[in-house]
Amino acid sequence: MGRMRRWLGICWLGMALWPAAALAETVALPVTIDYPLLRRLVVEQSFPGPGESALVVEELGGCTRIELSRPEFSPEREYLRLRCRLRFRVGVGLAGACLKPVDWDGFIELVQQPHLSKGDWRLGFTTLESRLFTPAGEPAKLAQTVYDLIKGRVHAYLDRQTLNLAPPVKEMSQFLPLVVYPENRARVDAWLKSLRPGKIEVRPLDVRVQLLMDVQPGPTGGEEASLSPDELQRFTEGWQGWDAFLVYWIDYLAKEPLDRDERRLLLETLLETRYRFVHELAQPTPSTRDVVREQFVWAWRRLTPILHRRLKGDEQRGPLSYLAYFSAGDALAALDRLGPTLGVDISRNGLVRLARLMEGDESLAPALAYGWGVNPDLRRALGLGQAPDDHGPSWSQEVLPWPPAGLAPAPGLDPALPPQPAGPLDSSPLTFWLGWLRPAPAWAAAEAAAPDPRELAPWVPTNDNQDVYLERVRQAVRVSAEKCASASPASRGRRQMFELMAQAVAWQESCWRQFVATRGKIGPLRSYNNTSVGLMQINERVWRGIYNINSLRWNVLYNARAGAEILELYLREYALPNLNPTRPLDDATLARAVYAMYNGGPAHFNRFLKRHAQRNYYLSDKLFAEKLALVQAGKWEAMGRCLGQ
Repeated sequence: MGRMRRWLGICWLGMALWPAAALAETVALPVTIDYPLLRRLVVEQSFPGPGESALVVEELGGCTRIELSRPEFSPEREYLRLRCRLRFRVGVGLAGACLKPVDWDGFIELVQQPHLSKGDWRLGFTTLESRLFTPAGEPAKLAQTVYDLIKGRVHAYLDRQTLNLAPPVKEMSQFLPLVVYPENRARVDAWLKSLRPGKIEVRPLDVRVQLLMDVQPGPTGGEEASLSPDELQRFTEGWQGWDAFLVYWIDYLAKEPLDRDERRLLLETLLETRYRFVHELAQPTPSTRDVVREQFVWAWRRLTPILHRRLKGDEQRGPLSYLAYFSAGDALAALDRLGPTLGVDISRNGLVRLARLMEGDESLAPALAYGWGVNPDLRRALGLGQAPDDHGPSWSQEVLPWPPAGLAPAPGLDPALPPQPAGPLDSSPLTFWLGWLRPAPAWAAAEAAAPDPRELAPWVPTNDNQDVYLERVRQAVRVSAEKCASASPASRGRRQMFELMAQAVAWQESCWRQFVATRGKIGPLRSYNNTSVGLMQINERVWRGIYNINSLRWNVLYNARAGAEILELYLREYALPNLNPTRPLDDATLARAVYAMYNGGPAHFNRFLKRHAQRNYYLSDKLFAEKLALVQAGKWEAMGRCLGQ
C-alpha cells in the first residue's frame, strides 16, 4: 500500500512538473505541388535536352542508347504515375560495330513513391514498377524482354533525380517569424527547429508534402478591454498595411486578362474585408488580434486559385519561386486553426516579403503605402472604368471658415432656381441639369486656381432657401442616377426604379445634406463613426482608391455621382445576377436589397433576403422602406421635414 502511495505521489509530481513542451501540438504545414508545377520542376532538373529529353545511356558509339522525353505526371492510387516517351537501341558492340541492334520507340509508365529527406529537404521518387506501351497505347509485350535488360538502368537514372525543396522551406521559415507579435518570435523560432518531413499525399490534382512542426500555443487571453488611443492607432495601421497588400495583390492579378466572375470575386473580396474593418472600428472593443489574420486567410483561400492560373502561364518565372510563395501563404493558413493563441500580427514587413515572393524579384517589392488618391489600376482591375470627373471644389482640410467673405452665388449655380412642380419626377433627361452636372466654368477654372469656398453656398441649406435647396439636391441625385443607369445595359431597363431608389438613399443617409455649417465653420457631413461622408454617405475606407476622397467631401455633385455608381454596381453585379427567376422580386424589395448592400457590402444581399423572408428587419431596413414608399408615391412634401430638425 505504501509503495502504491509513493508511486501515485511520483505521478502527481510528474504531472505538476510536466514541461510545457509536452503540451505542444503538431501542426502540418503543406507544400502543395500541382502536376503542371511538378512537371516543370522535373523537366528543369532531369530532362534538360532538346524537346524535354534525357539521355539515360549512350555507350559503344550509340550501340546501346536509352532516351526518355516529355514527362507527364498523374496519380495512381497512393502513388505517382510518370509517363514518358521512350526510345532505346540495344545491340552487341564488337570491333567497333553494332551487331543485331534492336530499336524500339513507344511509351513507358513508371509507378513511383515520393519521399522527402530532412537534412537537405530533397524530394525523391522510388520507382516500384514500370511497363511499356506501343505508340498506339497498347501493352508492348514483345519489347518487354529486351527492355528487361535495361530496366535497371532506367530505374536507377530516375531514382537518382531529386527536387530541391530547401528554398521554399527556407522562405517559409523566414516568413513565419515576421507574422507574429514581436514577443512571440522566439517561440516561433523554437517551433521551426522541430520542422521535419511528414506524410506525402498523392491527390487527384497535386502532391501535398507535409512539414510537421511542434507548436506550443500560448494562453487564449481574457476578454479584450477597450483600446487606448495608441493601441487603436497601431491596430488601424496594421490593418492599413494589409489593405494596401490586398490592393497590390489585386493589381498584380489584373496584369493578365480576368473574366467577369474573377473581377467580381476580386471586388467582393476587397469590399468585404473593408466593410469588416469598418464594422470592427465601430465596436467598443475591436478584435485587434483576429481581424487581419482572419481576413488574410479568408482572402488567401479565395484568391489563390486565380493566382495559380495566373502564374502557371509565366514561363519566365522560376518554379521554385512560385512554390515558395504559395508555401509561405499556405503555412500561415494552416496555423490559422490555432487562432489568437498564435499571436499572429501580419506586419508590413511580412507582407512586403510575401509580395517579393509573389513578384519573384527582390527589386520589385512594393512599398505598400496606404494612399487616399484614386488608383486607376485598381479601378481597371475591378472593371469599374474611368473615375467620375472631379472638377469642382476640393480641399484637403476637414473644415473651412464659414461664411466666407464676400459670399455671392457662384456662376452657373443660381440658388434662386425655381423649384420643379411637386409630384413624381419626369424620367426624361433634363437638358439644363445634364449640362449643369458637367463642369461649370467656375469649377473648370479650379484646375488652375484654388477653389473658392463661395462655390459651396448653393449647397448649404438655410431657413430661407430650403425649398430651392431641396429641389436642387434632389435633381442632382436624380440626374446622377439617370446617367449611371442609362450607361449600363443591365440597369437601363430599371432606370425609373433606380432613380427613385437613389433619391431614397440620399434622404435616408444624410437628409439631403452634404455639409454641416455651424459656429463659424463648414465641413462635410460625417457618419456617427466618422467613416462615411457627404450627401450619399460614401465610406472613405471602403471606397479608398476608387474615388477621390477630397472631392467626396467637398463636391456634392461628385458625391452624388459616386453614390449612384455604387448603387448601380451592386444592382448590376450582385442583385440582378442572383435573382431567382421562379420568385422574382418587385421593384421595392429589389431596391431594399440593394440598399442593404450599400450599407454593408455584397454579403448583405442574401442576408436581407433572409430577413425579408422572415419579416425580421433591421431598423435601417424599415426606415429606408418608409422613405422609398414616400418617394414612389411622389409625396415630396415629406422629404424636407428632416432639414429643420
